[in-house]
Amino acid sequence: MPRCRRAYRSRTLTTADNGVTMVIVFTTKRNEIRKIEYSFSSTPYGEMLTAWCNGWLCYATFTQYLTRDVALRELRRLFPCATYTLTSRQEDPTSTPPRRILLAGTRFRHDVWRALLKVPYGSTMTYSALAAMAGHGRAVRAVATSVGCNPISVVVPCHRILPSSGGIGNYHSGAEIKRRLLQAEALA
Repeated sequence: MPRCRRAYRSRTLTTADNGVTMVIVFTTKRNEIRKIEYSFSSTPYGEMLTAWCNGWLCYATFTQYLTRDVALRELRRLFPCATYTLTSRQEDPTSTPPRRILLAGTRFRHDVWRALLKVPYGSTMTYSALAAMAGHGRAVRAVATSVGCNPISVVVPCHRILPSSGGIGNYHSGAEIKRRLLQAEALA
């Protein structure tokens, strides 16, 4: 567990995707997180901003669609009471999944992100199917919003969710990256 146990008092989930076991801590106490280290790393899909809290990945998003400034603003909005330090850490969660992640959000979002983690590598599902899987079958729009607010792109696989009307749909980091991620998974 990360330090400051009170800030992280929540449910823990251990999951294995692609043979990598991850320990995932869910917290609603994002205002109690005080120290974040972040860096910009190259990935096969473009530059990614990654952020870490005491060694736990807590944020990861691509920057070419959003820009670095927008991605940093989102990170600061997620953890408004933290101090931020730019580091030279070069870790690519798209190639080497982290072993420990921290997901900060509401309990509703935790339900959605927990369901996202159950979507198998190389497969997709619709927002309505994800809503049912998360236990919120009548709240498809709220589930879709929670998918879009996923703070850890790729690791929490929001790119695997597609609209029931067809097509690829939207992606916080841009539809082209979503398309490339889905193609890479289909070829694996």
